[in-house]
Amino acid sequence: MDELMMEAEKHLERGEYEEARHIYEQIINDEPDNAKAYNKLGVIAAYEKNNEEAEAYFKKALELDPKLSSAASNLGNIFFEKEELEKARECYEKAIDLDPDNPIPYNNLAVIYKKQKEIDKFVKFYKKSVELSNKQLRNPQKDKPGKRQRATSSYTGTGILGFIAVALILYVLIRLFKG
Repeated sequence: MDELMMEAEKHLERGEYEEARHIYEQIINDEPDNAKAYNKLGVIAAYEKNNEEAEAYFKKALELDPKLSSAASNLGNIFFEKEELEKARECYEKAIDLDPDNPIPYNNLAVIYKKQKEIDKFVKFYKKSVELSNKQLRNPQKDKPGKRQRATSSYTGTGILGFIAVALILYVLIRLFKG
């Protein structure tokens, strides 16, 4: 199953959503309790702007594996887009509890606090996000030997490109919510 997951991930990274979806559905047919495959189907649905479907997939992934940090963070993103900031905050906090070394939910919480004009909290979570991103750049495999970093899979390319992507996304989001 790992080979199929890697093949689907390659399609997903290239934006080949139909091919990736087909493989994730095949995985679920073979392993109905595969939370990671449901999470990835949610990612595809979110990319395609089908937030209701994405939300259902992320909830199913968390039902199957309540410790799947990426599904909690992804569900938070759906709530954020729906302007349900309290639910989004709860999801990001859960993601942090499950994987305190992942910079992404810290960054997402920072954006919520910026939007809510809670600058002290914004700064706190933004700094933590940057700190963790820098740590991953310095030691991409040290923290989890033999495993690919979760945050890295959210980025395209090398660690440097990932950090630049996070910084650029944060800049754009801050500019959007400024005011």
